[in-house]
Amino acid sequence: MKTNSFWRAGALVGLGMLIGSPAFAQSDLKDEVEALKKGQQEILRQLQEIKSLVQTQARPAPPGVKDVVFDLGKNPVKGPNAAKVTLIEFTDYQ
Repeated sequence: MKTNSFWRAGALVGLGMLIGSPAFAQSDLKDEVEALKKGQQEILRQLQEIKSLVQTQARPAPPGVKDVVFDLGKNPVKGPNAAKVTLIEFTDYQ
């Protein structure tokens, strides 16, 4: 019985050494690196497709708000009334 146990223990140790060997680990590592590279290539392909879709879409014309006059009434203002450019900020504090 002792001889049988000895061989089983030896087989388990040998199997553990085989699985834990650097060659086995390097093979797994290479497979993982290749899988990551393929994933990156797919991501780059999809990104390029998105870029081409965005570039081919027609952009709407900007609104024509040139030379529009706003009556600010008694609202608070900063700066001179005769400024060449006026910025108006609309806010809603609900």
